Amino acid sequence: MGTELDWVFAYGSNMDVDDLCRWLKARGHPEPRVARVEVALLSDFRLVWNYRSGARRGGAANVEPAEGKELPGLALQVDAPTLAGIDLKEGHPHRYRRGPKRVPVRLESGELERAWLYVVLPEFTLGELVPPRRAYLELLLRAAERHAFPAWYVAELGRTPTAD
Repeated sequence: MGTELDWVFAYGSNMDVDDLCRWLKARGHPEPRVARVEVALLSDFRLVWNYRSGARRGGAANVEPAEGKELPGLALQVDAPTLAGIDLKEGHPHRYRRGPKRVPVRLESGELERAWLYVVLPEFTLGELVPPRRAYLELLLRAAERHAFPAWYVAELGRTPTAD
């Protein structure tokens, strides 16, 4: 097993690290290794709800470029088997894709790191709001509150319309 660690920028359900680890274990992946979890900012992107997830039975988080915006999220430092598991969870490279290169994220500690960013492939995005299910949105809200995301962002998430 390799010891190399990669950063992943999480902005959706993967911000709930416990939920992520449960998902991986339930599917027989090796014990997930998340070496570090840090609040981080992704510059020039915003959260959008333009993807319908069959597994979630509603909208799932996506990002798109937005000059001048900053998107709070979590930077997860993971080992190669955990990254491969996240790839599977996100449907990489068939639904969400994490390439072709890492993007810069600013950690709360002030460090600038390069992280993988999963983005829905354009052919699966819709030109309209796809509201998430309440349970999915609550995963994001719990993570945002647990990690003390900026109040404006928690409020913005809380105003997201839901499908139920």
